[in-house]
Amino acid sequence: MSSGSVRSDSDARLFRAAHDVPWQFAVRAAGIVTGLTLLLAVDVKGVVFYVAWGLIGLALVSEGVSTLVYWRRSRG
Repeated sequence: MSSGSVRSDSDARLFRAAHDVPWQFAVRAAGIVTGLTLLLAVDVKGVVFYVAWGLIGLALVSEGVSTLVYWRRSRG
């Protein structure tokens, strides 16, 4: 086996791993991006302010909870 084939196999695995994004991560990322876009693009007053921060907060809290669940499952 040549080193070229090993390298291409390794590169292919990295490419697949980088493109296999879990849907939960995609939803959290969309919430944060939407919230930040609202904060930057809209005149941040009233309900929009709370919706934007709510999206960001919900995404961050759900990430924290999922991290705790992962840690507990990996130890048990």
